[in-house]
Amino acid sequence: MATEANIVVTLDIGGSAAKAVAYDAVRQRCVASAAVPYPEGRNAGDAGLFEPEDWWHAAVGALTELRRALAEPNRRCLGITVSAIRIPFVLIERDGTPAMPGLLNRDRRAARQVADIAAAAGADDVYRITGHWLAPEFGLPKLLWAREASPSAWRATRWVLQLHDWFIYRLSGVVAAEPSSAAMSQMLDVSHGRWADTLLGTLGIPATMLPELQHAGTRIGGLLPAVADATGFAPGTPVHLGGGDTHLSAESAGGGADPVPVVVAGTTAPVQLIVETAALVAPPGLRYPLLVSEHVTAGRWALETNAGLTGGILSRVADLGDRSGELLANELRRRGFAIAARAAELTVLAGNPFFGPEGWATSPPPTVIGLREHHRGSDLFQACLRAVCYAVRSVLATLTERTGTSAPLIVVTGGMSRSDAWVQMLADATGTPARVRSLETINGRAGAALVTGERPVLPGYGAAGADERTFIPAPAAEPGHATGFATYRELYRATQLELSVAGA
Repeated sequence: MATEANIVVTLDIGGSAAKAVAYDAVRQRCVASAAVPYPEGRNAGDAGLFEPEDWWHAAVGALTELRRALAEPNRRCLGITVSAIRIPFVLIERDGTPAMPGLLNRDRRAARQVADIAAAAGADDVYRITGHWLAPEFGLPKLLWAREASPSAWRATRWVLQLHDWFIYRLSGVVAAEPSSAAMSQMLDVSHGRWADTLLGTLGIPATMLPELQHAGTRIGGLLPAVADATGFAPGTPVHLGGGDTHLSAESAGGGADPVPVVVAGTTAPVQLIVETAALVAPPGLRYPLLVSEHVTAGRWALETNAGLTGGILSRVADLGDRSGELLANELRRRGFAIAARAAELTVLAGNPFFGPEGWATSPPPTVIGLREHHRGSDLFQACLRAVCYAVRSVLATLTERTGTSAPLIVVTGGMSRSDAWVQMLADATGTPARVRSLETINGRAGAALVTGERPVLPGYGAAGADERTFIPAPAAEPGHATGFATYRELYRATQLELSVAGA
């Protein structure tokens, strides 16, 4: 019927912009999208902080633009859901206003709190309970840092909301939490699907500050009238819990019934494998250091590694073009790169090939090694592309070795998947066919599945779908990439050791 509701809107909260996608759940295609970058933060001198209200205003802008782009009447909207980056949280007061700025994923100021948590609760026990090892990038150390840095904000806090939960709250006025988005908070007892009350009690975090956990896809409320007025959507439009951005990407880009690693190549590069519950019976030591979390589909789990800051570094060198010599070197320093004068081929340390607490304990800044007078910005860009491939290759191997899987292909999504040249390089560097599914379709497909309750039907290993492309490794490229991969890991490790010695 022409008036039948068939549009699902997914509000996708990324690291640099809020994006809204409209997906036709009947025709199974994206029909419109809009993105609004976050404004320059009020904390311009502190790149690790974000203002929750500024991000909310960007989200309202994206929804408004999407509504204007849609030819569909309001009654055609089945519901709205949210996909959000994990780790960031918002402390909100009783009136719903943020108590303080939030901390971004890559921020490492909570290093001291990592040691405090290990001393109080035991690092191994934290991993056993939460499925996430201790690192300043994850949520629990950041939360303790916020408590210590701003005691007045902590005293005023009524709720600790993960970023997904904050946007659900702003859309519907309902306070709730969803496990896949909350897992990196390190406050979940991942095996039992509840908040880790004993761990939280040890650290003095009241369980009453945490919302009720509910499953992804749950209809949580309706769109608030004020949000409806601002965006053009109908008041009361159903709002459904969504999930973590990587989980939703893996769900809608993955290999159907087949266990296929999914590389979400964006600002960072998580690699996720969706498995059945039975896979978690193995002793924890066999999975360590994999990250373990509930998937957005009931009865399934996500096992994950991450190559760290990859696309985020690549974006810093994308416009350097023909610059060379001292002009290029000075510009790199201005953009936060270190330059190491070693007798080596041009190499960029982009991404971290060593996944785990030891590998993450010392994180070198983006570093350019072997820069010579004749090198141009375009050479640097290519070196950075290779480095991202090698970082992904390394953490992909960690994932497959710890899970005992050997998939005949990988699926690639995220912003970098738009580059055919890079996906071909990744296939060559990993020696594994890489399948790319339409990013526009992926952005809305998982949200539609949550709202309608129907999992997306995806092709398995055998044949690619109409909106898919498969990149086959070139055998002739293997020797060069084997040498480059080994060199990249050696240089990264050497740089880590130098930093460790310097900081000792």
